[in-house]
Parts: sequence; structure tokens; C-alpha cells
Amino acid sequence: MTRFDTIVMVDWSAAATPKTGADSIWVAISRPGDRVPKLFNPPARAALFPTLVSLLAEEIAAGRRVLAGFDFALAYPQGFAKALGLDGPPWSAIWALLARAIQDGPENQNNRFSVAAALNRRIGAAPGPFWSCPPKAAGPDLTTTRPPWNPAWGVTETRLAEKLGKAHSPWKLYTTGSVGGQSLMGIPFLYRLRHDPALAAHCRVWPFETGLTVPEAPLVLTEIFPSLLPIPADRPDLGPAGAVKDARQVAALCDWVRGTDLTPYFTLPGLATAERIRVTQEEGWILGVLSERATD
Repeated sequence: MTRFDTIVMVDWSAAATPKTGADSIWVAISRPGDRVPKLFNPPARAALFPTLVSLLAEEIAAGRRVLAGFDFALAYPQGFAKALGLDGPPWSAIWALLARAIQDGPENQNNRFSVAAALNRRIGAAPGPFWSCPPKAAGPDLTTTRPPWNPAWGVTETRLAEKLGKAHSPWKLYTTGSVGGQSLMGIPFLYRLRHDPALAAHCRVWPFETGLTVPEAPLVLTEIFPSLLPIPADRPDLGPAGAVKDARQVAALCDWVRGTDLTPYFTLPGLATAERIRVTQEEGWILGVLSERATD
């Protein structure tokens, strides 16, 4: 039922050392005719990048339309770009800023906590809005525990999509549910992917570059939240025996996309005009979350 030929779903990781297995990167790929998505488990983000560029470029060259989903927030709650003093479309200004600031080494070594502390300091009224880090990374601008929410930050606590999808806040950087750490490492990765010479002319980011429509680009990048969907009890073949939950979830999400009419998930007819502007210019959305109760 989907309009896409090849589906790529990525369970992300902000790990600071190479890692495979549980709590690492899992990539599921489903091509036309595949009953079961193929899985691979790169140990580092740097190792994944050229592999993914090559894979996506090959699919596009073969005339297959690709939907690629990534398990982290592609943007931040309303007000973040303004609080940082950034110009231009909020989502793209933040992508460019993080692409310049984040360092991600070949062995996953990275500076996400120092970048978060610097962003808190730039906003003022630190600590916050970013929070949670190892004790050795803590300081006056970034704390191990959640500070009281401060209106002086000028940002909202959650995005519209998170109210419905029950996803974690992108302000939390560390320990269980640390979407924020994954986003700090993931957004620069997607910035590079979006602007890679082999992909740039074919690639669009939903919903920022496509609007709330069913995208027609050869390659569409989108945000996913695999925990939204249960792993079907009648599909034990989604992942090898003993596969970690993350691997089976992205395989199940490929399966769901393959058999679903995605039109209402891309168009979000339940959003009001102001909400649609907020979603397409600043906050983005999680593919798989419907929009009927975003402001309830």
C-alpha cells in the first residue's frame, strides 16, 4: 500500500564507544519482494555513514523510491531557535548550528554534553533546558538531574507530536529515554546525509521541506519512534532468533510501512493552521502518530 519501494528504518544510538547488540544502532532494510527486512548492526555512527550513502544512492539509481526513518527527534520544541538568536527557518538553523558544533569521532567519541552546556549558557538562565549527564560532565550550565522548568528559557517543554506519541523529551540527554542525546548526535548526521553530493538533489526532509503532504521525492527522511507499534505476535520471523528488541522493532516498522496507507500520517488532517505552521517550520512530527488530539 505504501508509495515507497525501499524502506530503511534506523534505531539510533548516542553511544560514546563502539557498540553492537542491545542499545546500539540497528538498521532494517525492506526492498520490494522481501518478506523479512534485512538487518545490520554497525558499531559506530562513522562506520554507518558511507554505507548508508552508498545504499541510498544505489536505490535511487535503480529507480526505487526510498523512505528512511530515524529514531530520534529531528527538531526541538517551539522557541529554541529564537532563544538561541538564530535566523531563518528554525529547524534548518538548528541543523546547521549542530552540524558545526558536534564532533563525532570514528570510535563514537563525541562532545554532546559540552555542546549542550554551551547551548544552555547561550540561552541564559542555566542550567537547562538540556539536562541529564554523567557526573564528570556536570557543571553550572548542565546538571545530572532535571532542573525546575524555567519560563525564562523561552522554549516549550515538549513538541506537539510528543503529546500524542508519548515520546521522551529531546531535552533529556542521558540514561533511559535520552532522546536528547540521540538527537544531538543524529541531527548532524542527517545534515551531512541531506547535503551529501550523491543524495542532495534527490533528498527531502519531511515535513520541513515537503509540507504536510505525501512526499514525492526519490528519498524522504523522516522521524520515527519504533516503540509506537507492537511487534506482531504472528511475525516471529521479524529478526533472527534471539534478536534484541531494537532490531525487531525497526524490522516491524518496515513491515508496517509496507502494508499501510501513509496518507493520513503524512498529511495530519487534524492539525489547526497554527499547529501546521509550528510543525512544518520548527518542531517536525513523528511518522506514525496521528494528529487528532495534538492540543488536548
